[in-house]
Amino acid sequence: MPQGGFIIPDRELGEVLLRPNARAMRFTFRVKEGQLVCSCPMGASRQEALSALEQLKPRLLCMVERAHERTATRLIEPGFRIDAEAFSFRMEESRVSRLTMRQRKGELVCHYPAGQDFSPEYVQKWLVLMIEESLREHARVLFAPRLRAMAEARGLSYKAVSIHKTKGRWGSCSTRGNINLSLYLMLLPRHLQDYVMQHELTHLVEMNHGPRFHALLDKALGGRTAQYERELKRYDTDVFSLGSNAGKGGEI
Repeated sequence: MPQGGFIIPDRELGEVLLRPNARAMRFTFRVKEGQLVCSCPMGASRQEALSALEQLKPRLLCMVERAHERTATRLIEPGFRIDAEAFSFRMEESRVSRLTMRQRKGELVCHYPAGQDFSPEYVQKWLVLMIEESLREHARVLFAPRLRAMAEARGLSYKAVSIHKTKGRWGSCSTRGNINLSLYLMLLPRHLQDYVMQHELTHLVEMNHGPRFHALLDKALGGRTAQYERELKRYDTDVFSLGSNAGKGGEI
């Protein structure tokens, strides 16, 4: 397989982008900006990729369909809410002349004037930006001390932690010991936030997802790794999924 990956055209799935990943132990699929993307082991052949596509096609078709449905119906308007454990967002008609955001601890409220039109693209982009920036700000405050405490409890040390607007991935750990967390972690229950952070901390010891990695992670999580992995699949790294807590699930 070429180093940079390649496109496989499929009559039902469209163009599928295959990307070799040194950390991948298996074929992992996700939808990114409307396209099906596959992370695959470095030594995987084109024929193995085609075989994986055919074997998983029913599930992949459902994944693509759900992604298209979310894209087609996206609109933040009165009635749209986010009710996560550590963050909430709601909209409230008020005596204001324009859209106004008011933030307090763990909550963001959008005040809008009567008759406000929410359909223009620039309005939707502004609303998404405000929500994402609020999520980022809350994540910076909440995650850094918790990650540090987890690392100290396990005798581990990382160089830095940063919060990014990462789509399709909850977190990552570089070979230099830098940990990146998605601002969308704010939509998860606390125990799943901790699961993602423990997952990335474990990569400080094992960069792959082999048996030793899973043994170390399972020890840190008190034997609940499989349970948390199943739960995490209910969630998606997308601001429009925060209110429903439904989606294909982000990768880590």
